[in-house]
Amino acid sequence: METIKYKISELAEAASVTVRTIRYYVSKGLLTPPIEDGMYSYYTEINLKELKLIKAYQENYLPLDVIREKLLKGERDVDVDLKVDNYKNDSEFLYRKVLVVPGIELNVREDVLDKEKVETLVNYIKKIINNI
Repeated sequence: METIKYKISELAEAASVTVRTIRYYVSKGLLTPPIEDGMYSYYTEINLKELKLIKAYQENYLPLDVIREKLLKGERDVDVDLKVDNYKNDSEFLYRKVLVVPGIELNVREDVLDKEKVETLVNYIKKIINNI
């Protein structure tokens, strides 16, 4: 099986980020550096997966220093939703980010409501929104 090779611009497009973002992530140790091949360098599917993981963590409000620590610990091939949803915030409580509808989301402390109650709450909120 041949490795897919990406130029930096191709990787940026595939991951929906900018070239500048890729360079920044490499400089900060968040993204594996490109492979040097003579005068050229290229990125691979591994880099694309790393970028998608970083973006998923960011969408769940993890700061870059926390993301870097997770990546350094080898947490690159984990279930993003599971790991991100279990992030401890500053107050040491576990929160789950729940998308209700586009533009509306809930942050629910996990020790307050279980998944079934959260689903019930989300469905209730959707009914209210539909009746507005």
